[in-house]
Amino acid sequence: MAERKEKTFKFVVVGGGIAGVTCVEQLSSNFPSTDVALITAGRHIKAVTNYKQVSKTLEEFDVLERPSSVLEEKFPNLTVIHSAVKSLHTESHSVETADGRVFGYEKLCICSGARPKLLTQDNPYVLGIRDTDSAQEFQKRLSKAKRIVVVGNGGIALELVYEVEGCEVIWVVKDKAIGNTFFDAGAAQFLIPSLGADKPEVSAPCRRTRYTTEEPASGVAQTFTAGATPRGQSSGTVGPGSALGPDWHQGIVLHGAEEVSRRVSVEYQCEVKRIFTSEDQTLKPESVGSWPVYIQLTNDKTLGCDLVVSATGVVPNTEPFLHGNSVRNPIRMQSGNYLWFLFRVV
Repeated sequence: MAERKEKTFKFVVVGGGIAGVTCVEQLSSNFPSTDVALITAGRHIKAVTNYKQVSKTLEEFDVLERPSSVLEEKFPNLTVIHSAVKSLHTESHSVETADGRVFGYEKLCICSGARPKLLTQDNPYVLGIRDTDSAQEFQKRLSKAKRIVVVGNGGIALELVYEVEGCEVIWVVKDKAIGNTFFDAGAAQFLIPSLGADKPEVSAPCRRTRYTTEEPASGVAQTFTAGATPRGQSSGTVGPGSALGPDWHQGIVLHGAEEVSRRVSVEYQCEVKRIFTSEDQTLKPESVGSWPVYIQLTNDKTLGCDLVVSATGVVPNTEPFLHGNSVRNPIRMQSGNYLWFLFRVV
């Protein structure tokens, strides 16, 4: 592998998100005479701008998507490589990209992010909500749905079940109570009636910073979305978009095909055993009617629906780095340098 190396860098950072971009900015500015490389699957990177230290524990900043050329112009010692990572070879200190190139490194920083943990792959009736694009796809498919099944008990599942109207929602949770990550069983029981009650027409003002996408003006960096090419362009490899933040549903109409306001039922302490289409359906469903997809639960219930929403969390994008390698992930930094700290997905 060593003889195939196209170039060797002092630092190689994998990932064009906020973590990866912040990392290369710090490295490039602190070591201006050292070669630094950023490997990213997208043509655009996410950068933090207008940073302000409001207090000791409070910070304010903006997140923008910009062409990667902006970084290269700012830091002459930085090289941006547009490709996904295929494999990592720790013994030879090299990274192989999806387009067949090999780059050497002395130090490697992996900021590859995460992706939705879908119940099943390549099923057109199973949708995972991860970024703006998948949320918009859900909005489109929900408008034609009469019943959906939401699987998961995290933040996105909680918001989703509460916000959806005009559609029957069956909520599948593996725990004894809803939202056990955020509140106890007593509080969960107190909130159950609100799932069936009419929502107030006027919502409270959002006091948190929200990030949205829009069509770019002339001369402004274009938004790079997941699963498609940049708007107005026709080339480039696209990676998944960034995770949804709080209040992601603001401005999105989550309404089904029914005239009913809200109808939610919860299936506790069960998980998904099997997902199959109407052609494969041999078991008697819990409710009459023909549905495009059926979901069998571990409590032996079989439910039909128009769409299954997988909100069961995320898995880290670590596959290219683990096979045949010894990659350590320390729980805490041993040095006194608090510039870097470990991000953990819980």
